[in-house]
Amino acid sequence: MLIDWGRIKINEPTIVTIGVFDGVHRGHQAILSLLVEKSFTFGLPSVVLTFDPHPSEIVRKERIEFLLDINDRLAIIEKFPHSYTVLIRFDEQFAEKTPEEFVREMKERLNLKEIIIGQNFHFGKGRKGNINLLQGLGERYNFRVSIVPPVEYQGVPISSSRIRDALKKGNINSANEMLGRYFFLKGRVIRGKGLGKEIGFPTANISLPSRIIIPKLGVYASIGTIEDEKFIGVTNIGFAPSLKGEKEVTVETHFLGFNRDIYDRLVKIELVEYIRPEIKFSSLEQLVTQIKNDIEFARDIIRKKVSG
Repeated sequence: MLIDWGRIKINEPTIVTIGVFDGVHRGHQAILSLLVEKSFTFGLPSVVLTFDPHPSEIVRKERIEFLLDINDRLAIIEKFPHSYTVLIRFDEQFAEKTPEEFVREMKERLNLKEIIIGQNFHFGKGRKGNINLLQGLGERYNFRVSIVPPVEYQGVPISSSRIRDALKKGNINSANEMLGRYFFLKGRVIRGKGLGKEIGFPTANISLPSRIIIPKLGVYASIGTIEDEKFIGVTNIGFAPSLKGEKEVTVETHFLGFNRDIYDRLVKIELVEYIRPEIKFSSLEQLVTQIKNDIEFARDIIRKKVSG
């Protein structure tokens, strides 16, 4: 159940976790799983408190490339069976709350009994609130603080920034391992120039979602979801230099064994494996040969991963 912060008032004692949860990666999943477990064990309502926009966009004026848009983030959070998702519309006024003011408001609105956080948790104006301060406030306002140790990948804690870095470098396998799922792009199919169809490989051109990170340019083995049906695909992210020479980055996917009109349909593209960088071929024959090789690679790698 999604509720706005300004409307929430819970009388029963609650167990709460709080964070932006961009990507809802494996570290976030550990926190959410503990929330669900404790809620079930103690028979108390559970609350996921999250923000939009990202606090850093307001406080530091940063431009953040997100792993998920707000709707997909909330949808993945909802897969963890909890009582309430509470959305805080973060603005400059909210950013002025001191750590104690925020805790006192959580106590009043949520009847906070326990809060579950990660080790790098900071809160309140200027990020002055930390774990030690939160534990002290817990003693004053009568709630417990549970700290979830970081989930590591290759010996280093998983974070949203690490995943963004992996995506920018084309390390899609590392990004997917840290996410605990395939990274995906989602958008509506828009009309392209139809050049792929002319050479026998029609593509679906996807409108780029705003504020979502674009991975390293190149060709990927992918899985497309169209109206709950899944198809193996080859996705090109870039400028399509051999055919179009676009001035802006485009995302287009050739779906294997697919030939339907899907203009304006919502399509989800999961990136499974980085195949190669974009190449400007000197002839259409070379391009067609390479596309055939890309298709065979995508078919083989996805079948292995799905069956494995």
